[in-house]
Amino acid sequence: MQITRWVAGGTALAAAAALTLVSAAPAHAYPQGTCRGNSFRKVADYTLTKGAKGGEVYGTVTLYHSSLTRRKCAITRVASAYVGRTSYLYVALFADKNRNKKYDGPDIGVADGSTRYKWFAGPVYAYADQLCVRFGGAIRIGSQPIVHGGTPEGAWEYCG
Repeated sequence: MQITRWVAGGTALAAAAALTLVSAAPAHAYPQGTCRGNSFRKVADYTLTKGAKGGEVYGTVTLYHSSLTRRKCAITRVASAYVGRTSYLYVALFADKNRNKKYDGPDIGVADGSTRYKWFAGPVYAYADQLCVRFGGAIRIGSQPIVHGGTPEGAWEYCG
């Protein structure tokens, strides 16, 4: 009889632990996208508000840097209020390869965008050891105009 109680008690404890683990997850959890590798650290965030009515934030575009791999990585993420409502997501990252802080021929650019993306676009990577970068993102919700954001127009930043 005592073994039966111990098994029943153990089963109840396991069920309580399982419920605790399930309830520990955020109610609105969704994929966020990440840069591959543990060495990437966040450098900058810009909200996607240009073109939005009333300055509403549709999402963010984030820049990461890895001193280990000497690369930078960018990801556009949709704001939680718009998850599942996107009709287009886009991210772009440019490295100033010729070091003149102008966008011209030799500069490296990578971009990723799709109508299929619902939570994030990217990650995109550029080898940017000691180079300045520009990055940005864009989101369209349904048939509304595209909302975008990123480094200020013409600015080359986050050098190093």
